[in-house]
Amino acid sequence: MKYRAIFRIYGLILANLLLLMGGQLAYLYFVGPISMEDGRPMTLPEIPLLGFLIIILMLAGSIVIAAILQRKPLPIRYVAISKNNEPKLSKDEKIEKETQQYRPIYPGQFSENTGERYYNRYTDKEKLDWGGSDSKPKVADRKIGSFVKQELQLPSSGLLLFSFLFSLALGLVSLGERGPFIYLFPLAFVVAFTFPGLIWVSYIYDRSIKSPEPQRLVLITLAWGMFSTLPASLLNDTGARIIEVNQNALLGNGDFGTTELILVSVIAPFVEELLKPIGLIFVMKRLRTPYEGVLYGVACGMGFAIMENLLYELFILIWYGADAWTINAFARGVGSTVLHAVGPASVGYAIALSNQMQIPKNKTLPIAYVFGFIMHALWNGFATMPFMMGGGIWTYVSYSLIILMAIFCLIFIVKIHEYGKEYSQIELEASKFEDN
Repeated sequence: MKYRAIFRIYGLILANLLLLMGGQLAYLYFVGPISMEDGRPMTLPEIPLLGFLIIILMLAGSIVIAAILQRKPLPIRYVAISKNNEPKLSKDEKIEKETQQYRPIYPGQFSENTGERYYNRYTDKEKLDWGGSDSKPKVADRKIGSFVKQELQLPSSGLLLFSFLFSLALGLVSLGERGPFIYLFPLAFVVAFTFPGLIWVSYIYDRSIKSPEPQRLVLITLAWGMFSTLPASLLNDTGARIIEVNQNALLGNGDFGTTELILVSVIAPFVEELLKPIGLIFVMKRLRTPYEGVLYGVACGMGFAIMENLLYELFILIWYGADAWTINAFARGVGSTVLHAVGPASVGYAIALSNQMQIPKNKTLPIAYVFGFIMHALWNGFATMPFMMGGGIWTYVSYSLIILMAIFCLIFIVKIHEYGKEYSQIELEASKFEDN
């Protein structure tokens, strides 16, 4: 199936939701719920066997992720052996002979240049097709396909963008008209929070100048970005407890003060921009050129954005209704989604550039991280400006600044991708020159 990566991505989303629920329950179990503004503790319903539920949720999510991202076994190619005129052998002699004769032609990992793979079985000598002068034996009608590196099976970025915009219209109509149309809303909701992140992964992946990166590795970094929402939420909540943030203010029901601004503009960017690029550790050997650093960095950021979009849009839908959901889904899709790509893409670019140019990472990584942190902090600060300044004209100023930042983030991702391709092209030409 051409787009089967979509199904794996949704499987990763469901698995990370299980991990998120289990992790949050475990956190509340040990730390306790946060107190309200008037000092009353927030109470949670009693859940029987809560410890077992937490274990089940965490194990289920981990098993699903491991099943989706597991490494496939290496294919083995065997020589077909003729059974004609074989002497009668004892059982032990047959086992020994089969063990010696059934051996792979190409041991180890196969590349795309090793040709076709064939089903291993005994074949009569008369039915063997030796392919003329070709020294490699071929068995007629036994071919089961070629084992080649699997590329990322995602729709094009243009198709994903169209589907995202169509999902917003479909969601608005289905929530407004109700009736039988309401059954279309879950489809619109799922597309609306997922596709904005996949647009950027597909956009950068499809513009490779060399052999595309393996799908499994892209999904690993995407999965880490999804998972990083769990530790990020727990650390953000811990920071909110330490500085005594008013939770009602974060929900728009109270005065937004200095502590709340510190949480959203300092603590949250610091934590999130630190956690998202950690997924690059799993593909460190692949970060040979800046293009690859940008690709895997964007995948980390988009995994985080997908889960955050899901949680925020669900909250907006429940509390504020259909119109607010449509506006929020559009704003997050074209704005904050790409913001989450800036930090990890910068870090991936810095790591790969250090590897290629042999520059110490301690000179490039801090700059990349600080840049991502500043961009995130400014974005959150501009978004909370109406709450700090009391609305009015500051609302329009806030929207204008956010639009300008969104445009800057879009240009930055495109440009850093183009620079990465230029460095990759230099390396490609240099390797060709060395081969000649």
